Amino acid sequence: GMRTPDRRQVMLFAADSLGGDADLAMLRGVEALQHTAVRIAVFGLHTGELLMRNPAAALTFGDMPYASPQTEFSRLFAHGNDSASILRRVQRGDTCRQDAELQTLAGPRWHALDARPMRDPVTGDTVMLLNAHDIADLKASQAELEAAREAAEAASHAKSSFLANMSHEIRTPMNGVLGMTELVLQSNDLTERQRRFIGMAHESAKGLMTIINDLLDVAKIEAGRIVMDEQLFSLHDCLRESLQPLLLQSHGKGIQLHALVQPGVPDRLIGDALRLRQILINLIGNALKFTERGEVRIEISRADAKVQDSADQLRLRVAVTDTGIGMTREQIGQIFDPFTQADGSITRRYGGTGLGLTIVQRLVGLMGGQVSVESEPGVGSSFSFEIALGWVAERLAAPRIEAQAA
Repeated sequence: GMRTPDRRQVMLFAADSLGGDADLAMLRGVEALQHTAVRIAVFGLHTGELLMRNPAAALTFGDMPYASPQTEFSRLFAHGNDSASILRRVQRGDTCRQDAELQTLAGPRWHALDARPMRDPVTGDTVMLLNAHDIADLKASQAELEAAREAAEAASHAKSSFLANMSHEIRTPMNGVLGMTELVLQSNDLTERQRRFIGMAHESAKGLMTIINDLLDVAKIEAGRIVMDEQLFSLHDCLRESLQPLLLQSHGKGIQLHALVQPGVPDRLIGDALRLRQILINLIGNALKFTERGEVRIEISRADAKVQDSADQLRLRVAVTDTGIGMTREQIGQIFDPFTQADGSITRRYGGTGLGLTIVQRLVGLMGGQVSVESEPGVGSSFSFEIALGWVAERLAAPRIEAQAA
């Protein structure tokens, strides 16, 4: 190897020196360097001057301003801070891999860079080897995908915001239908046939109202309209109010409904009782829906957490277990998706919107917890979650509470 008067490095090989395998391997390496599409250049480690580059680099970056050799490395970059950072790291002996915009004859383009120290075979000095792979097209594709993702999220947020804003307008007429049909049913002037028809209309309106409420709750959560309310409440009252509307359903199906609050769980807690009750009603109602015989059990205890409860906060564990139809592992992976149930035949047989568990998962998430599921087809399912709640200073444990309905 030798240097030209303008400081460029030229590699020369004499034909009679290529007798050994090592020499042939070196020649093949040099040929590969000359023909690769990767831009390869060698720079002085301390000066930043260009010492050598392959044809791909020459075609991409054009002629370098030889009058200022100290700026040759930095002038490659669209942003000067990138060159200074890379040079410092290589001077410390590190290999630097990062993406950066380089100035090319076609304008700034993104490149994946690999810069590392190496020994100059001519002088024995330590120099910097730079490999640059053009990734501008990849970056453009990533930017397009990101823009599409942001547009989709904006559209979804707009939809959720619209539904959340329409909450009052949608519920008001349905409440009117429910109220009027209930008044008519209280009349003594109806024939049996009229009462049956009005009763069917009333039940249909109640079912539609349930669907509307589920849709609006999901929309509010997605639009960020739900804020947890931190108020003092009775856990016993919250559980009782959750079970009350479901007793008729469990009695009608002959399902045993058990509720147990373990010793050591305080009754007076601080949190959003309304949302906790909504979670319980959805989980217990879901368990009753998919259980034909046996029982549904609700158990509330203090979580067996690695971190001790603080002076003003504890973690509560709630588990709802049933002896229902159960689910496969694949079905468990789908049940928290909106409008999805474990199987299409389940929707036809049991009905529902497939939103109940979506609401549960998102409300539990807002309360700082996560829902876990264990299930076996034909045996039953168990849904559990842990949430953090405040508790009052007196810290008196609630008595063991057991409730049972059949």
